[in-house]
Amino acid sequence: MGKQADDALLQRVANWKLAYTDDTTGVITAMGAMLWDHAAFRTAIRIVSLASQRQRAEGPDGDGPSLNQMLFDLLAKGYWSSLLLGARKLLDPHPLVGPRGVYSLRAILNDVKACRPKITRRIYVEHLRMCRYDLEALRQENWQAVKASAGKAIWGDPALTLSEFCHRDFDYLSGVKEADRSETDLIDPAVLDLIERRLAELDRISEYASTHIAHAGNAESRLGRSLEEFDIRDAREALKALKEIADLIGLWFANGEISTLAVYQGNQFEGLDMAAVSEADMPELDANWDLIDQDIASWHLKPEQLLSGNG
Repeated sequence: MGKQADDALLQRVANWKLAYTDDTTGVITAMGAMLWDHAAFRTAIRIVSLASQRQRAEGPDGDGPSLNQMLFDLLAKGYWSSLLLGARKLLDPHPLVGPRGVYSLRAILNDVKACRPKITRRIYVEHLRMCRYDLEALRQENWQAVKASAGKAIWGDPALTLSEFCHRDFDYLSGVKEADRSETDLIDPAVLDLIERRLAELDRISEYASTHIAHAGNAESRLGRSLEEFDIRDAREALKALKEIADLIGLWFANGEISTLAVYQGNQFEGLDMAAVSEADMPELDANWDLIDQDIASWHLKPEQLLSGNG
């Protein structure tokens, strides 16, 4: 095991896995945050819908109190910015390592492309997926264990199943049929191109985020980079596409887990059945708003303060 793999290649494989699993900025972490925000925002939309239905039932003439638009707009802006910037990060074309290195799907994919001529079936199974290569030896060991059990129930060796999955995945990657497998099989570049094509379909989101959110693009840089009528349904489709391709990249090249919606430790809806404020609180909110207004109005830097270093 490992006779075909040099240290440099093994380090790059380790980089792919780290890019996928890093707790701070890895792909799994990023996807998990995006999935959670999506679920939370769709819940907020559902809350608005339920409240509107209740208002119509209680006040047929539409005279009932409306939901606070200020707070909902704040939630919406936060969600859209988070979604678009999250997509931009995962599509980032910068290299995987180095001073400008990033943990993105495209960075992993581009590094895999660069290493493709060295990633044989054996290296893929043994070093990337950390499984045993020889299926026949595993099957023989499994059969010997069955015979030795003398008819008693035993657990099968999971190493055999895992190795079979690895070989089957490399069949997809290489375009080689099971009967024609060889330890020197290589990944078909067309498969990597298909992955890139999926990512490229989402680049319009990345371009919009770059010119409208991450940077204050001028009229020229914003030209042709808009997301007309992009709504929650489009957000779902974009997030679905990102998750699907991220899961494949994670399985094939990082031997990682798939991204899922996190299980909240507690009740994520706690407090929603309580009114945030009462009518008696309105004067306090008005006074607080006036204080904020006065504070902002006082934010002035006089020329003499700039020159003196004060203020």
